[in-house]
Amino acid sequence: MDYTFLFIIILMLFAVKYNLLLVAGGLFVLLIFSTKSKYLLLASVIGLVIAALTKYIDLGDYTTYVVLGGLFAVMVLISRKDADAPQSQGFGPPGMGGMY
Repeated sequence: MDYTFLFIIILMLFAVKYNLLLVAGGLFVLLIFSTKSKYLLLASVIGLVIAALTKYIDLGDYTTYVVLGGLFAVMVLISRKDADAPQSQGFGPPGMGGMY
């Protein structure tokens, strides 16, 4: 699995928490430019939404739940992306009973 996206989203949340909006924006741009599938693009957008919610809307006691729920959604998207990837079926060289 590609947990790099989850790690960068967590770094983006830390940057927003400490009012480093330029760093958070740079991390979001890094996420957008390194996407390889539509699931990772959606995970990047969810990370941006979580960061915006925690920065600009006072959620009170629900902030932790929103962040954990968003990060869980990102993990599900990352695992979904890996489930859609084609699996190799080869067991040996051609002509030797391998499946190709």
